Amino acid sequence: MRRFQDEVRSALLKYALTPGLLIALICIFLAALYWERNVMTRTAEEARTAGEIFTELTHDYETRAAALAANGMLPTRGAAEERRLYFEQLYAELNLHGTLPRFYLLDARRHVLFQTRSDVPSYLDAPPQWGVLSRMERAEGCIQEFVPRADHEWDYVIGQAIRVPSPTAHLHRALSAEAEGYALFVVPVQELAKRLQTSEKMHVVITDRSGRAPFSTMTIFRDPIFHKIVPELADAHGLIAVDGQQFYVSQEPVLDGLFTVYAVLPVGSRIAQFATGAAILFAVLLLMIPLIVFRVRCETAEKMRAMDEIVAAFRDVRYGELHRELRIRTGNEFEEIAGEYNRMVKSLVQLMQENEEKARVSVISELRQLESQFNPHFLFNTLENIKYMTKFNPDAAMRMITALSALLRYSIDNRTQCVTLAEDIRYLENYIEIQRYRFGARLDYSQEIAEAAAPCFVPKLLLQPIVENAIHYGANAEGEIHIATRIMVDDGRLHIVIEDAGAGMSEETLCYMRALLEHGENRSVHTGIYNIHRRIQLLYGMDYGIEITRRPAGGTCVTMLLPADNRGGMCNAARSHC
Repeated sequence: MRRFQDEVRSALLKYALTPGLLIALICIFLAALYWERNVMTRTAEEARTAGEIFTELTHDYETRAAALAANGMLPTRGAAEERRLYFEQLYAELNLHGTLPRFYLLDARRHVLFQTRSDVPSYLDAPPQWGVLSRMERAEGCIQEFVPRADHEWDYVIGQAIRVPSPTAHLHRALSAEAEGYALFVVPVQELAKRLQTSEKMHVVITDRSGRAPFSTMTIFRDPIFHKIVPELADAHGLIAVDGQQFYVSQEPVLDGLFTVYAVLPVGSRIAQFATGAAILFAVLLLMIPLIVFRVRCETAEKMRAMDEIVAAFRDVRYGELHRELRIRTGNEFEEIAGEYNRMVKSLVQLMQENEEKARVSVISELRQLESQFNPHFLFNTLENIKYMTKFNPDAAMRMITALSALLRYSIDNRTQCVTLAEDIRYLENYIEIQRYRFGARLDYSQEIAEAAAPCFVPKLLLQPIVENAIHYGANAEGEIHIATRIMVDDGRLHIVIEDAGAGMSEETLCYMRALLEHGENRSVHTGIYNIHRRIQLLYGMDYGIEITRRPAGGTCVTMLLPADNRGGMCNAARSHC
């Protein structure tokens, strides 16, 4: 059997360490939740938003360029009025959204016919065999690409060649038509950055299929000479490290995979904060665990010493050793139990000495009353229950200790031998409360008390032995115990009926018990019922006592008959006579 001190120590360690570990798990969960919502989800949303803005801008300019190149003619020939009307329509188309974009209209020899900005990009003067204009000429529609400038910056160009159908156009695809000119929109990366960067802490990078990163709102992801994407960013999705810095990256392919938009969030400071918090939490746990273990050992060694002394003392009582005196100074319920135990033992010794010279019947009656009152098995079992409930339900253990203390105090109070029925029922309720903690839901106890019966005087400890006997023998086949008490006053007599719903007595046992109550001197284990019956007859005469019957539905019914004495006179007079 494990020692109670070890069980309490294990319980205290468990309940002391569990909150610390629970706090650590909560902190880890909150950190993970923060990372998921404020880093992963936010970065993915920023990449999606930037991709949508970039796609919408591209489609807008594609639509305009296609509309301008639809008629396939340029105002290089014709009357001045026709050219004026053409440029008015062109200007109206460009100014459709209220903001004049950067636009260039070139003829077949790449001379600028119309422009919305005074400066002309150098890449428009490239030789005919290469450059963005040559790629427009070879393309079958609009092209979208980033083109480097002379100052090592980039422009985002969306444009289309304006074609004049050739005489053999009906035999070939539209691509075979000659290019009469070029219509292109130019978006500098500085202007693109204003549209795509929605947060100061979140950066945007755009890469093309060739692996270049012409657009980036963060210089660490741009090579100042070649403008090539850093290797760590290629196809990245998640946590990456660049030049000793930590970033979280999400990507969003756009325009059928022509470009990839990356949202980049610096997370170095966040990771450092998480690492610092984890280190502090781990250090606190490392310092807390040894301290908790040390304090638990000290506390249990001190507090459980009192419980060990009480259990040892009641073991001595079981074997008739009444000379031990408990000296407990804990300042709690254990000290109160020790005091009650000492007074109980002294009272037992004193009563045993005083009753040695009295008549044998009185000695047997009083000693058996005290025996049922101070049943060491009941006390020892109750303390054992308290010991185990301290581990699983400390609050219930405290309530059991309080109820047991009240029981002992009531039992050893020798100032009176007769109490009101209401007071004895209060004592019984303390006993029932202890037994309910022992048996739990298997014990069902109910009582009905007539209002006129409550002030009647009865011998102290009248009900408890009968209820205890019912609990001990009244369980049914399922182990359930159902006990009912009914008390009423009829024709000047007090009727107390206590019945259970157990298996009941056999006919042989019932005959034996009735003969024992009527004639015999009790030498059996049935001390409770016999002693109560004997006390009632000694106090009130042979017309009163106990009757035992079997219930038709199963179980045993014990009926006690006493005079309905509301002043206690008959009880005291009968005791004096006895």
